[in-house]
Amino acid sequence: MPDLRARLDSAVPDLLAEHRVPGAAVGVALDGRTCATGYGVTNVAHPIAVDENTLFQVGSISKTLLGAVIGRLLEQGVLELDAPVAPLLGPDSGLDERITLRHTITHTSGIDAQNMIADAPRLLAGHADDSIQASLRHFAGRPVMFDPGTNFTYSGPGIMVAAAAVERATGRHYADLLRELVIEPAGMELTCTSADEAIFHRVAAPHGHAPDRSPELLVDRGWQRHWQLPGWDVPGGGVVSSAGDLLRYAAWSVSEAAPKRLFEPLASQGIAGHDIGLAWHLGETGGRPAMSHSGLTIGYASRLVLVPSTGLAYAVLTNSLHGEEFIRDLEKVILDAADVDTTAASTRPVPSDLAEALQGTYDCGFYGTVSIVPGARPGELAITANGARAEEDQYVIELEGADRAVLAGPDSLVTLSEDGAQGSLVGFVREDDGTVSAIRYHGRLDRRIA
Repeated sequence: MPDLRARLDSAVPDLLAEHRVPGAAVGVALDGRTCATGYGVTNVAHPIAVDENTLFQVGSISKTLLGAVIGRLLEQGVLELDAPVAPLLGPDSGLDERITLRHTITHTSGIDAQNMIADAPRLLAGHADDSIQASLRHFAGRPVMFDPGTNFTYSGPGIMVAAAAVERATGRHYADLLRELVIEPAGMELTCTSADEAIFHRVAAPHGHAPDRSPELLVDRGWQRHWQLPGWDVPGGGVVSSAGDLLRYAAWSVSEAAPKRLFEPLASQGIAGHDIGLAWHLGETGGRPAMSHSGLTIGYASRLVLVPSTGLAYAVLTNSLHGEEFIRDLEKVILDAADVDTTAASTRPVPSDLAEALQGTYDCGFYGTVSIVPGARPGELAITANGARAEEDQYVIELEGADRAVLAGPDSLVTLSEDGAQGSLVGFVREDDGTVSAIRYHGRLDRRIA
């Protein structure tokens, strides 16, 4: 794949510098050929070159591996997709008895429990039990946001419930099942779930931005104890992998060896054209059906995309909390090299009646709130982030706003950069009377409060 490699070699160093990202690993498979390589450094304090085997936290890409475990257990008859999970977890779990495995793996359970990140510094203090089963006692008794199966909100704790059900149904530790059912069959030789395993390999360290936007090493800056995510976060975000391994995982996922229901649409994400399978996000890339998932942990951003009809799969891993814009720009280079249409989806100005209905403030839980206000340009809105203040022994993820947002579809806005490049979709829920009762910012359902 010489042309692609040349394009990557030309584009990536400049993009790393532009977005102040220390390093990235990139893997691309196209028509049976593969290219995996690295750029930049693993650590600004102790620089080593990133290569295709460098390990990164992959964040929420981990959820797709849980989906594969569940897919295999469904085929074996160990689990039932539409059976309630509460009986597996015991009479004292406190879990809503209407919640099924389908609901948990598709983020339609109504489980919110954002406190699992906000309160993690306190919950993990003193070497507390951080197992998947232990996570349940911190949130399972709380009321759900909506009747299970009737709505969508991205839910890490819902994923914890799915993994807890897997452990109860099999009597096995999740990390062991993951290795047996997915990691080893997919040929992911370097992939692991703990610092004890990762330490024997080249590992990218986490970074953010200093006040002058230069890359800054992040040490003990997240909700986890140190670098490794808590055990209860392994199913949802704690997998550590490389670009080469993710390409092998992508190839396995679309092969006859993989579970058959990975990409079956199981629920809507609440935005037209966007469904969800066994944790995989289902949509389109260049007008072709695509399966994808992104990941974000403290100091890392990642993305994995499969476009089977074109023989394309690609993985991008960065060691920066601010790597998402780098990934977005690099995707254009990859898709263009693969001759996949990168024309931005059509948008239009926000009609005045909808703009008026959208304006207001929405509760984002432990993140704080966001306010939708008139934009600086006609037909545009702006999203203002009103971050929450962390209490003692709490952690708060900083919300980011957007200066520009326009209409992307009947139920969604899309953010725009200053130069007009499209960013994230922001779904909204409009009632029969025309009012907007909630938005979906970063996939989470945020109710109107003003």
